[in-house]
Amino acid sequence: MEPAPSSTTPQPVPSSGSPTPNAVPLGSIPTNAVGSAVTAEPLQMEDVVSTNAVTAEAIARQNQTVVEEFQYLLEKSQQLFAGLRDLPPTGAKQWQSYFQKTFEVFAKLWRFQQLNRFVLENSYGLKRWEVGEIASKIGQLYYHYYLRTSDSGYLQDSYIFYEAIRERRYFNEISEIKSSALMIKKLRYYARFTVVCLLLNNRDIMASLKEELTDLVNEYITVYRPPDASDWQLVLQEVTSFTNAEKKLYPVTQTGSFLPVARRLQTSKAISAALDKDTSTTKLKLQEAILVGNSHNQIKFSELTIDMFRILQSLERETPQIRGSSVDVGAKTSLTSAVSVAVTSGTEASSTPAVKEETMDEPLSGQRRNTDKEKKKPNPHKYLLYRPTLSQLMVYLATAFKEVASDSALLIYLSADGSKRSALDTSGVKGYHGGILTNSRKDNSDPEQQSISHCLHPGDLLPFTRKPMFLIVDSNNSVAFADMPRVFNHPFMSLLSPTEYPASIPDTTQVGGLFTLFLHAPLLAFSFISGISQISPDTWEQCSGLISQAEGKIAELMASAPLDKPLRRFLQDEFLRQFMIRFALCHIILKAHVSFTESKHLPMSYPSLPASVLESTEVLSKIRSLAILANATCFEFEEPIVVS
Repeated sequence: MEPAPSSTTPQPVPSSGSPTPNAVPLGSIPTNAVGSAVTAEPLQMEDVVSTNAVTAEAIARQNQTVVEEFQYLLEKSQQLFAGLRDLPPTGAKQWQSYFQKTFEVFAKLWRFQQLNRFVLENSYGLKRWEVGEIASKIGQLYYHYYLRTSDSGYLQDSYIFYEAIRERRYFNEISEIKSSALMIKKLRYYARFTVVCLLLNNRDIMASLKEELTDLVNEYITVYRPPDASDWQLVLQEVTSFTNAEKKLYPVTQTGSFLPVARRLQTSKAISAALDKDTSTTKLKLQEAILVGNSHNQIKFSELTIDMFRILQSLERETPQIRGSSVDVGAKTSLTSAVSVAVTSGTEASSTPAVKEETMDEPLSGQRRNTDKEKKKPNPHKYLLYRPTLSQLMVYLATAFKEVASDSALLIYLSADGSKRSALDTSGVKGYHGGILTNSRKDNSDPEQQSISHCLHPGDLLPFTRKPMFLIVDSNNSVAFADMPRVFNHPFMSLLSPTEYPASIPDTTQVGGLFTLFLHAPLLAFSFISGISQISPDTWEQCSGLISQAEGKIAELMASAPLDKPLRRFLQDEFLRQFMIRFALCHIILKAHVSFTESKHLPMSYPSLPASVLESTEVLSKIRSLAILANATCFEFEEPIVVS
């Protein structure tokens, strides 16, 4: 029997031949002292038999009690877990308490099966795959809580459980059982683990997971010939497309190793020094974000497009637990330790799941959550909408708008195909001449009507500009959102992608939106348009340093530029300022590229950033140094680049 997965092996309920705390050890009786010590008389054989019978009966009753308690906790956890799908997707007050209760029950269940594994295996018939299923559900619970809270710490906790399932081979025996239902459980576990690894950028394990998932899908189709075979083949295809899209962007070293890229927000001292000293305006922070993905033939996995994947990570702070290409070794604690992440002492009980356990084997994760909570700044809350209908999108817009406080902002990110009226609009109403397509559940035979009815027009967003709004549009019709009026006099800004790319630029449909890539990781975007496929680690590090210097210089220029007061408020938020700075960097780099010669090839912003930023010779000098260092000859500067 494998020891329970914790730092100390729990003591099982003894079997019929073992001493119990309340039973008399076999072969002896207690001495009886009356005045002075009296030597005990030996036990008769019939007394030994009677004692054995009583002990065995007591143990059987105790074991039955353990089994019944386990069955109760298991059934309760399954009921609560099934109820998660019925929770409203919006409004924290409606689902917060339910998640907290679910965490509590699963923590008790996990701890209980650890302490009583011996009894459960022998009296209940507990199988390893059943233990794995409990751990898998806890992993799912943490992942869904991460989606609802945007706290990347819970994503790390989900990884801990999923990784332990694989390392301890809880699901290995499923192939021998020959059950299609159990095989589907295993396949779903692998698919969910893959999503978590993608979000953590864990390249070390992704390749292995992909191979294992491929083998499992092939085995599932060959052995069971299931009706959902095409669905699982599609899953494999999506995983392959997603990972290949990432590979196409990454330059490699001479040995074929991938180079490090910062995916999440890292606080820059230079940028903070330039922009945080402004106290002339009321401080504003990004509170809510809506991310929409609805492009034709978009690269996706599950319901996460590659563009949504990139912006999602750009809206999260880098933490020690998720920094780098693989999970921190220090975070790989035991499963019990991972449950302790949800432990709170009553503080902030309204915002974090509380599981009260007085004794934890390794409270490292719980200590991390409790001690870092005061220092840790929250990430903005995100709604991820894959191919939403117009009505669904409007519901989420209204909900997010309601949640945004007066000193906060709403971010709307749209990655979708454009929609234009084919006929001349004679209504005279501004803001409804086209926009981006939303999903239509019923195909309309009239394309013109569909482009009008199932389209998010700029005018549809105007009611929500009663609070500060930051809009990013990556679409071939992004220009439709230009010059949106500030009807309610609140801060508003839009960053709009180029509507067309030069023919000489590689097909961006294979790697995701180029504009989004610039906002997410400028050095990757620079490498892509420069055709850089191989570079040394030292050179890559120097290139990364030049990008950081260019961003720092742009921040300085923005701090001194004559920006409108409402626009300057967006610079006070770390996430929004990063998007604004990288927009300017994108504009400067593309304008210097020999292929981006027309205005439709360049991004736009409304209100426009001043020429002192977009035409800065100091920033352009950094880009020239970057091009020289990377041997990129596709740029034009006043002084030509000489390839070394």
